[in-house]
Amino acid sequence: MSGADITDRLDEVEQRIHAWDFTGARDAVQAVLDDPALGDADRLTARRLLAEVLRELGDLVAAYDLAEAVAAQAERIHGPGDPVTVHALAVLAAVRHDYDEWDAAERLYHRVLDSGVEEGGAEPVSRAVRLARANLALLQRDRGDHALALVMLNAAYVVHRREYGAEDLDTIRIAAELAALHHACGDAVAARRLFTLAHAAARARLGVRHPFTRAVEWELAAVEPPMPPTPSSVDLAVVVPEHAPDVPVREEPQVQDQRGGGVRVRVRLRVCVVGAVVVVAGLLAVWGRYGASDPGIPVAGGSVIRDLRLQDRGDSLAVTWTDPHSAAVVALSRAGAPAVVLATVPAGTSSYVVRDVEPGVAYCVVVGPVDETLAMTATASVCTGAR
Repeated sequence: MSGADITDRLDEVEQRIHAWDFTGARDAVQAVLDDPALGDADRLTARRLLAEVLRELGDLVAAYDLAEAVAAQAERIHGPGDPVTVHALAVLAAVRHDYDEWDAAERLYHRVLDSGVEEGGAEPVSRAVRLARANLALLQRDRGDHALALVMLNAAYVVHRREYGAEDLDTIRIAAELAALHHACGDAVAARRLFTLAHAAARARLGVRHPFTRAVEWELAAVEPPMPPTPSSVDLAVVVPEHAPDVPVREEPQVQDQRGGGVRVRVRLRVCVVGAVVVVAGLLAVWGRYGASDPGIPVAGGSVIRDLRLQDRGDSLAVTWTDPHSAAVVALSRAGAPAVVLATVPAGTSSYVVRDVEPGVAYCVVVGPVDETLAMTATASVCTGAR
């Protein structure tokens, strides 16, 4: 097999890891390692990838031994400052962190960050360095220094979101960890915002049934107050034109459910999984009550949902609004319960149809704009009134 073929197969493993297809990544990297034509350098890379995957799948014993051996071999062959070694040290640091070997993990994280390997350099090692920075923040959290952890993790989140985008899975999980940290520090407003954004992005990337999406729903519900049954600021009698165009919800990707087969879903930068879907995001209560400005959380520059209107079609609700030139989150409240996030819609969208509602039950639809930095502004809502 040619070197180009091996490189392509190793790149495929990396992509599966980034997509959280850890079972597929394990099978793919094992097939590479079973290839008798595999060279020494590629074998070292494949073994490092296998250590990453084993950690994600919860096999910490095997991951620990393999990550330690790979790091030692990489340093012996390439030296302490080579990107190959730095990437291997980042994996070993995360494994030791999972083992609660905090002192050893912290030393390794600092070796990664002080190695001279640029965070803006070649992939995938630059991602590993950025994640090491986020994981070091979480280590400070684990030690009980929440104030320091909050500053460090917020900085890591902003950088990661800028470099990889708001829908990158590592960005999403950092946002969820940052939300949990805000909650632990007593800032429920910031926690709600970040959990809401993480939930909407997780739904789009992973689907509603993925354990991570459900976990974020659970965390969001835990910080969410009940939604008022009838917002006084909403005109209940507004009507939209006869044919508001439908905006389809983004199709759920087919993803591997990571709950079975001994898979450990909670690892660093993961939120623990719960067994049921719960109601999320009382968006009206959150942004209507508290406003949009919080220290450390980027805020959209003036995006506002205007002229939100509703047409009650019996078994569906059609809403339209004036385009705020930004993406938006759409949520639904049934009979005064906390709102459930339905979808994120792209910039330029000015309508949405909620299908399969129950005739005779009152509903409220909540719409909140999201700017390019994924920050929420104040939401708007409209309700059916008595039906």
